[in-house]
Formats: sequence, C-alpha cells, structure tokens
Amino acid sequence: MLWTTSFFSLLLSITAAGALPSNLPADASLYSSLLENAPDDLQLINCPLGDSVYFPESTLPAPSKGLELKFVTVGRGTQNYTCPANNNTAKPKAIGATANLFDASCIAALHLDSDSGKQFPIHIIPDVLKPIAMGTVDFLADMLSRTRGQDMEIGKHYFTADGVPFFDLRSQHSSNDWLSCQKEAEMPAPERPGNGVNEDVAWLKLKHVDGGLSEVYRLHTAGGSPPATCEGISGEFTMEYAAEYWFYG
Repeated sequence: MLWTTSFFSLLLSITAAGALPSNLPADASLYSSLLENAPDDLQLINCPLGDSVYFPESTLPAPSKGLELKFVTVGRGTQNYTCPANNNTAKPKAIGATANLFDASCIAALHLDSDSGKQFPIHIIPDVLKPIAMGTVDFLADMLSRTRGQDMEIGKHYFTADGVPFFDLRSQHSSNDWLSCQKEAEMPAPERPGNGVNEDVAWLKLKHVDGGLSEVYRLHTAGGSPPATCEGISGEFTMEYAAEYWFYG
C-alpha cells in the first residue's frame, strides 16, 4: 500500500505540473522538486512480470502458446498520416508512427479490488500522458534517470523505410530485444461514454517478422486517430497519442 500511495502521489503531482502552461527551462526547478521529493525506495522500473500481471481484456487473439510476457511499456508519440492536395473528401492515409517507450512493469503488477472487480491503474497512464507535451514527458523521464537512477525510457517505436513496424528495446536490455512485425488482428478502441467521436486508434496484435521478440499488443490507446476526411489538410501531418505496448517472447 505504501508503494501504491507513493507512486500515485508522484503521478498526480507530475500530472498537475504537466498541465500548467510550461516552458521547460523555466519550470525545471518545479519538476526537479517533485521528483527529488519522491521516496528514495520508490521503484518504477524492472519489476518482475509474473502471475500477478493480468493481460488486459480485449477481443484480440490471446498470446501464442509457449510465449512469456517480456515487457510492459507505455508509448508516447505520434501516429503519422498524409492527405492528397485539394481533395477535401479523401480519407487520411496512415504512413507510420513514432513513439518513445517507457517501462511500465511496476505499475502493470498493481491492481485494486473494488465492488466492480479488479481495477488496474496502468490503464489510466495513456490518458494521463496524452495531454502532456512530448517534450515534457521526455524531460520528466530524464529527470527520473538523473535524480532517481532509474531510466524510464527503454525503447523506441518507428516504421522502417519499407513501412514495417519496428520496436527497439536493445538500449537497456538484450541484443535480441527487438521486433519487426506485421498486423495479425485489430479491434476498435472501446467507445468512451459521452465523448462523441472516438479519437483513439485501434487496439492491435502484431506478429513476428524478424527479431528476438515474438508478439506485441497495442492496447488502451489514447488519441492518435485522424480526422474523418482531408478537409483543409494537404500533405503529411501527425496526431499525438499514447498507448500500452505488451511484448511477448
């Protein structure tokens, strides 16, 4: 309970600070104070992913037999699109994505019991991160690394020149911890009651093409969907998003 309370105190403080109009150099002392005042023994990364970590509910196919959960991360970045010139009725075409991947192993193991069943705090993290500027998220991760000795950013997600989704987690882990992949299945992101148009990109299961990891799921997305048409848009553009990524191998 102490760990949970400490973690959420830190999370809420960061969220409140991130919501302020910010210029990073001017606000550096504020963020530094928040992170330096966190408990010394607050572990945020490299927690074991055992039986206490529940795979999120979805209609996607289950992980393949014989695979183990290797990483749980939260990605923060952009979904990338393009529109033809002077064609207001065309639909935006997806051309890839980029995201920084942050270790979410410790919060993935948390669950809270309620009258409606188990509640999983990790699933609020994409919604928390999406409104915070990407530069601020990266700055906070860097401050955690500097002040707590815990490097939250453990990988990158991008598309290759051939349009293949690629996940690279080798910076802090094994040389085999990477994956190029292709879509196996998708489901629409669940509707949010009262929110009107669903702005969250689909949930995905991606299967192995090459690399030491075998499968990855994109789940609990926040944002990332393009407008319905290209009205008023020409050329490439981006939509900011956050999502959970669950890796198996």
